Amino acid sequence: MNLWITLSDCGVDAASLDIVAERFPNVPETGTQGAEFDWPLVRPVSLQCSLQKTQPSVSSAGNAMMFDQLCVRRTSIRSGMTKERYAIETWMFAPSAYAMDQFPLFI
Repeated sequence: MNLWITLSDCGVDAASLDIVAERFPNVPETGTQGAEFDWPLVRPVSLQCSLQKTQPSVSSAGNAMMFDQLCVRRTSIRSGMTKERYAIETWMFAPSAYAMDQFPLFI
């Protein structure tokens, strides 16, 4: 699960998230067609998501969104967004799914 908490207003003057309002049955293939990294969706895959189904989010400071790995999203940047966005992105994993090359933080 991912908990995204906005620390500043975003979506009007500052970047926010575009969220595809469509549920995928499994994680779409990533890192294809010469992508620089192995985690992004590339354009042909993203075209499967109709642009009419992409919803920009507008959030006030202190708002939070929670979503899982099947929620397709991207940073939403449009002309006129001249302010900085501040947010905290927190990923939570079950112990059985935790990446072994990462250092866990226990509180």
